[in-house]
Amino acid sequence: MKKPTQFALLLAAASLLPSAATANDAKNAAVTSSEASNIAAPPSDGTIIAEVTDETQAAKGADIVEVIVDPVYRMTVPVNIDGAGPYNFLIDTGSERTVISSSLAGQLDLEFVERALIQSVAGNKVVDTAYIPDLSLGRQSYGGLIAPLLKAEDIGAEGIVGLDGLQGQRILFDFRVNQIAIEDVATSSNKGYEIVVTGRRRSGQLILTNATISGIPVTVVIDTGAQTSIGNRALQRKLRSRRAKGLGDPTELTAVTGQTINADLGIASDFQVGRARFSQIGIAFADSPTFKSLGLDRKPALFLGMSALRKFDRVAIDFKARRVLFDLPSHAPRIAAEHRIAF
Repeated sequence: MKKPTQFALLLAAASLLPSAATANDAKNAAVTSSEASNIAAPPSDGTIIAEVTDETQAAKGADIVEVIVDPVYRMTVPVNIDGAGPYNFLIDTGSERTVISSSLAGQLDLEFVERALIQSVAGNKVVDTAYIPDLSLGRQSYGGLIAPLLKAEDIGAEGIVGLDGLQGQRILFDFRVNQIAIEDVATSSNKGYEIVVTGRRRSGQLILTNATISGIPVTVVIDTGAQTSIGNRALQRKLRSRRAKGLGDPTELTAVTGQTINADLGIASDFQVGRARFSQIGIAFADSPTFKSLGLDRKPALFLGMSALRKFDRVAIDFKARRVLFDLPSHAPRIAAEHRIAF
């Protein structure tokens, strides 16, 4: 029997399922009161349709994409596949691969490729893959993608645009208007961003090393597909060694594969990245295999999810230049330091 090809899906789109903790406790840990002030409340059906502002449209070379925000505040965008669509896909900087739902692949009669072993936040799973001849996001087009097939109800969308469709791009998440812009790297500017952090690349991910939580140095991976931030057990142990409390409310994380993994919910104090400083951050601590895959299991590390990213007004991820740019809200405290911090 042929051994399945191994893909790394990494952290793609994890969400919370409360167990011993109540649903309200889980929500409060994932989105703290200070974070909630930066989130536009969704209407009763749980979606927000982005409006295109003149200010954002004026960005030179930017391709403005209409956005829908799902009930757990992740952003989905309309994509076309081989001329058909649009279909709502998550933008997930934590997933190495673009993913399509099995139902949509069947509807489009996409060609089956092979069985593949993928790794999500909750473990490994063998799934089918399909060939996507052409995927269009705004004016950008990506061809020849081999995508794992997962259930739409587990993804929370009809698919995921992963790092294989984002490399070489600069993606702007404007949380002020719930909007995504795919910017022209050649003409985009860093003007207006208070913090510019240069990271290193590993397995397609941008790894940032200039963050701290409660004074503890933490390696950070930006994960726009995750509802909440996920910390490894090394970070949890370090925080407990400093007598941090409230780090052990049991819950479960659900991966886009439908698998679950046990986690401990908590709220850690004094989160800093670059010059930005926030009083607290909600974290789910778990023994996720994705930390080990990236070599981040032995020292404190964090996948920074959407509930934390929404503390900022804007976040731009420049994959080509290996930079992440942050724009702080006016009320957020600043740390006196140089605007540009490179590691």
